[in-house]
Amino acid sequence: MGIWDKFWSWMTDESPSQATPQQKATSTATLANPEAEGESCDAENDILWWQPSGDTLTQLAGIPIPELTPEAVAIENLLVSYFDGHDLNMPPLSHVTERVLKLLRSKKSSMAKISETLSEDPVLAASILRMANCPLYRGLSKITAVTPAATRLGAKAVNTLMMHESLRSTMFPGNKGNETNMAERLWSRSLVSAHVMRALSRFTKVDEEDAYLLGLLHDIGCVVVLRIILNDKTVSSFDPDENTFEYLCAECHQEFGELIATEWNLPDDVKAIITDHHSFPSDEDPLRMQRLQLQLTDMIVSLQHFKPFYPYDLLNTDVVKALNLNTQPNFVSFLENVPSIIDDAFASF
Repeated sequence: MGIWDKFWSWMTDESPSQATPQQKATSTATLANPEAEGESCDAENDILWWQPSGDTLTQLAGIPIPELTPEAVAIENLLVSYFDGHDLNMPPLSHVTERVLKLLRSKKSSMAKISETLSEDPVLAASILRMANCPLYRGLSKITAVTPAATRLGAKAVNTLMMHESLRSTMFPGNKGNETNMAERLWSRSLVSAHVMRALSRFTKVDEEDAYLLGLLHDIGCVVVLRIILNDKTVSSFDPDENTFEYLCAECHQEFGELIATEWNLPDDVKAIITDHHSFPSDEDPLRMQRLQLQLTDMIVSLQHFKPFYPYDLLNTDVVKALNLNTQPNFVSFLENVPSIIDDAFASF
């Protein structure tokens, strides 16, 4: 379990929710031999999830166009009409979060001022205290005030927590029926992507917190697709099936992601990757390593069934070769550990 995986596990006292079919699919050992729980399996009996059988892919695949109903075509046209941001209500940051992030970006801000602002939101204040008292950060005594808690954590950890809580609140703004299933699907995908991105940083040397944020936020535009489907009065009766929803998200998430990144004033590098993370990067791209790492993450998330499944032959993909991971024996050990990384992600809330 990595440092950030441990952190998110320590952040909550709640037990993990009931496993979904996708979560159950990540348990390689159980799939390989469900009758031999607690017993070691021979290597030849293990299912190598990164080497699917049959026809395989070596490049990142796009979502095929499903057979769209007239209502689906109407919502697709409506979504495209919002690409310029006109009359589109962006998912907002809370006032406290917005002010905290602004203070974190300022070199003149003190941790005392940041803590004072955090204290205005009881939920954020409680999150900071939990984080500061988790085994990863706690000292000899328990911290009970926001200022020493934020000081112990430091600016980067506070920033990561702010974005994590902001995305979660944006994903679940209400209690509408079908919203829960679609929002949970998007949240699970974001959470798994963040943890896989962080874990891959051991190979790419991309900063672990930066990688976590890119994994968490790169598909944030899907939130806008969800909000429009649920809230626009002209399509209030539209109830998309899974294939249609995935297609609409794939078609629109980068454009809407750019709008959210602008609205939230995210760093330029994060905004650039949110806006374009499917194109294979050139050798001259200053964000080449981050883009390659994110594309590999998307393939892993797909093979683990948190995105539409595609049979990537992972070790032979262009992205793995570009990262020189196919020649590293410890990369296979990493792949063997991916189900545990995912289990740790879901144990965090």
